[in-house]
Amino acid sequence: MLTVLDCSMGEGGGSVVRISVALAAAASSSLKLINIRSNRSNPGLRAQHLEAINALRQLSGFEIAGAELGSKEVYIHQYGKRRNEAAVHINTAGSISLVAQAVQYYALNREVEIGLNIQGGATHGKWAPSIEFITNVTFKILEKMNKVIDVKIDRHGFFPKGGAQSCFIFRPHDRILPLNLTEKGILEEIHIFSTASSHLEKRKVAERQLDSFVKLAKSTVNAVHHINYVDSISPGSGLTVVNQYSTGTSKGCFVQGEKLLTAETVGKMCWRQWKSLEQDSAAVDIHTADQLIVPMALAEGNSTITTARLTNHTKTNIELIQKFTHAVFKVNKENGHYLISVKQP
Repeated sequence: MLTVLDCSMGEGGGSVVRISVALAAAASSSLKLINIRSNRSNPGLRAQHLEAINALRQLSGFEIAGAELGSKEVYIHQYGKRRNEAAVHINTAGSISLVAQAVQYYALNREVEIGLNIQGGATHGKWAPSIEFITNVTFKILEKMNKVIDVKIDRHGFFPKGGAQSCFIFRPHDRILPLNLTEKGILEEIHIFSTASSHLEKRKVAERQLDSFVKLAKSTVNAVHHINYVDSISPGSGLTVVNQYSTGTSKGCFVQGEKLLTAETVGKMCWRQWKSLEQDSAAVDIHTADQLIVPMALAEGNSTITTARLTNHTKTNIELIQKFTHAVFKVNKENGHYLISVKQP
């Protein structure tokens, strides 16, 4: 059976491509995508979308037509032999986290171990979570659902050149457990990851980013400082802050360093995001919430999370996943935050 999906639905971004191709590949279903990112200033498939599709093609053995840079329409069909390893190459500073996310959604449907090697791309890029955010927030919450993902970074990548070298291992699972994170609890520990390329070590960019944040936050909670200077092919930096709470949940924020931003400004921008995290009562931050929609829909049981607000990504992912599963989502606003629940048939 062929599913035709209009990718201009909702916010119309790359997540529609990543989720739909991953779920179709897991089910060996034929899929036609039309109007891919048609409302964006640079419409069609970008490098990271193509490599996400390429990884899924290697794993599930489908044939594809129309997979080119800028394509607004692709057709996936005729599945072949499945494999448990994939290797891709991103020639831009596209996010490795978003490429890995597509394979993550596929791996949630597969109980075997799956490996993904990525040459190129960015560990700290624009409009995407940093590698520290993914590993210390998203992946930690997924562990509660019985899915363990290990990450090895041999070389970091920053905007505008990328050039990272990374490996993701999606460990086998027997079933995906439901998730219930509705209470934030008490803030117990803060982890501050200030990462910069070795090009910036003499200017102490990592220290300055971190110090700027710490001075503004004035937190009395134990803060663990992680200052890392890393190998990369171009200068760059990023500041990620992860809050760990008494209920076992984690929330995070990330600001990418840019050429026209001082290290002190990066710290200040991250502090503003962090302050909002602390002021809201939700158990899950708004960016992690949209990443949890697919795992919640695939879990063996009913799940519930709370988040401060519904992003367009979250709304789109809820609408999209219901086209591929029988899970029923319900969203209520209560006590100053949104409660997202999913009921399995």
